[in-house]
Amino acid sequence: MNTAILSAVPSASAISERRVHWFAIVVLGLLWIEFASRLRFEWTINPQYGYGWTVPFLTAFLFWRRWQTAPVATETRSRFTLPGLIMAAAACLLPVRLIQEANPDWRLLSWTMALLVVVISSALIYLAGGPAWLRHFAFPIAFFLVAVPWPTQFEQAIIQGLMRADAAINVEFLNAIGISAVQLGNVIEVGSGFVGIDEACTGIRSLQATFMVSLFLGEFYAFSLTRRVLLVIAGACLAFGCNLIRTFLLVWLGAEHGSQTIKNWHDPAGMSILMICLFALWGLALMLRDRQNQLGSAVASPQPRRISRLLVASILVALIAAELGTQLWYGIHETRSVRMKPWTIGWPDTASAWKSVPVAESAQDLLRYNEGGGGAWTAEDGHSWTMYFFRWLPGRTAGLFVKNHRPDVCLPASGMTQRGDVVNRIWEVNGVQLPIRSYVFESGGASLHVFYCYWDGSAPGVNDLNQENWTARGRIEAARRGKRDVGAQMLELVASGYEDLTVAERAARAELAKIVRRG
Repeated sequence: MNTAILSAVPSASAISERRVHWFAIVVLGLLWIEFASRLRFEWTINPQYGYGWTVPFLTAFLFWRRWQTAPVATETRSRFTLPGLIMAAAACLLPVRLIQEANPDWRLLSWTMALLVVVISSALIYLAGGPAWLRHFAFPIAFFLVAVPWPTQFEQAIIQGLMRADAAINVEFLNAIGISAVQLGNVIEVGSGFVGIDEACTGIRSLQATFMVSLFLGEFYAFSLTRRVLLVIAGACLAFGCNLIRTFLLVWLGAEHGSQTIKNWHDPAGMSILMICLFALWGLALMLRDRQNQLGSAVASPQPRRISRLLVASILVALIAAELGTQLWYGIHETRSVRMKPWTIGWPDTASAWKSVPVAESAQDLLRYNEGGGGAWTAEDGHSWTMYFFRWLPGRTAGLFVKNHRPDVCLPASGMTQRGDVVNRIWEVNGVQLPIRSYVFESGGASLHVFYCYWDGSAPGVNDLNQENWTARGRIEAARRGKRDVGAQMLELVASGYEDLTVAERAARAELAKIVRRG
């Protein structure tokens, strides 16, 4: 009797192992939370990745489902190499966080951190359950990557290409039903004016969300690899097809009833089409579902193998050191650095033909600035000018995100063609040094000169203009100098009618002298 009772009581070693396992789960959870916290900026700022807030919860659910059917833990091979790999990956967290703090919008670092987290998680799972566990839990680990923003150039190539195809197909349909339409980049010109394909800058927002949902449904219904691939392809086709319908509806309404109708129907049509797309995808998944598919046989209580407590503690120390080291590094530099006071502007509302230019609601949602707006006027020499000015208070990381939507990204998407390379100079206007980037675009045979200034309070220099946050070297240099987001301002001045860059720059300086004010 006593022997039976004693056998039912967990041994000290068994209790110790459970504590180690829970310790490992907590550390892994903290690692994934830290990773998700780095992505939250993009999830908040960029509507295309707003679905990212749901991915951690879906990932946790998929892990839980997989745990219910986890296979019996098996012996691991070459175990002596895995702790070294884990420690090497953990040691990389500090330099990645140091650079990432200065460049939260740098997607390459997001993918680097994703790789580190995946390597550490996969190696620990391998140590706990062997190859069988690694195969079993591979999908939930990889699924979280759908929340990581695509590399900018790849994303722009895909989305801009789809948007142009969208515009081209819709132009053919409109002309076929008797509505005269002309394609200009991502813009369709009809009798009542111009209609942008999802505002020319935002892209087909449902594409990434549909991709995530396709992968989730394939896992949820335990599809075979073939059916999962089929579901992903079907999701992409549904997203593009639904966007075609939405665009056609908006352009047709605009051509028949005016541009104001497009504004009234833009959001309802977008939401309706997105819901139709997702429900159609779900319906397809139900059709493909095979009731015989199972993730595996249920296991009453999966028993992971013992993991070194020292190894898990080392990961925790590396994680804490990365965060504390980052805050100390930037805190020390910020106490030593001298930052210039922000400058302000005065809108030229007394100029000839002055009028306010409203900022589209979609742009407001995208930029999330604290204050700003637009205006247009006619200069004394008879040329037309347009200006936009936005300000972000410290900590508003949307100011960093706007750099990915500078003129050379957005204006070509609206049908304009850039001529020549960007010219970087520092202009001194009313005692204020402004880093100016000069662009020349061609639109409908006419030249547009765009003068773009992104200012974050640092004393500008020529090297800053050429490197700051635009190249890998500039981004790493910003981290070395301990420079992170402390507030920003963006001014964009557009002049039309000037053929010579020198004349346009002289006129821009004259206009800025009336606008820019110290402090």
